[in-house]
Amino acid sequence: MTEPDVDLKIKTFEAVEVSVPTGHKSPFQKNLLQWNTLTLLLLVAVSASWFLFYRLRGDNEAMRNAIQVMRKESKALVVVYNDRAAVVSAPQGWMDEKKWNLALPSKEAVADGGTAYKLCLATSGLQMVSRPSDVTEFSLPYGRHDVELRTIETKSGFDVRVLLDDQQVIKVSQPYTWLSGRGGIGNGVAYRQSFQPENATASIELYSMYYLEDLSKPKQSQYKGIQLWLQPIGRARRSGEQL
Repeated sequence: MTEPDVDLKIKTFEAVEVSVPTGHKSPFQKNLLQWNTLTLLLLVAVSASWFLFYRLRGDNEAMRNAIQVMRKESKALVVVYNDRAAVVSAPQGWMDEKKWNLALPSKEAVADGGTAYKLCLATSGLQMVSRPSDVTEFSLPYGRHDVELRTIETKSGFDVRVLLDDQQVIKVSQPYTWLSGRGGIGNGVAYRQSFQPENATASIELYSMYYLEDLSKPKQSQYKGIQLWLQPIGRARRSGEQL
């Protein structure tokens, strides 16, 4: 028996060289990428700087305007006679706040015959030409002080508060019917310029507002409202005393 002829062929493959990108960039490409990044950062920095500049410029303008307003509103407190009080209105913080700067005689001036004072507040029984009888009082210390009058709405009505150097010294509470949409007449805040009375025994009215029970009848015998004044302590206040 004869063996079959077998023709075996082995196929071989030639190695093919394949080039793979290595990520290497030319100097031009590298410089272009760096330039674009730097430009973007510079644009961001410039934009932020301009934004801050205009923001601060607006804030500074608003601040300058506020300072100018305060300068116009601020008045010098001038004391000509050291035996009596001097008063001038101060800039208001809120609509329902009224403020004054006071210069009261010193302890030595009072000892030499000057006048000491007390704060007086009345919210009912007010009369146009005389002082009311129902008054809440506070004796004032010597020297310079700030006085503030506030009307604050509460759950049951209103509180009328008087502060001395940011400390409450007088509070009078009234029901809602005390105000309740009434019209008012009065002097409001007085003394836009520094003021001293003609004599040391005169009282100094700081604020007055009379609420009308009936708008068709502006003249009444008594009113509800607010009266705040400085009363010389050495001279007793009498009910019905002329203003």
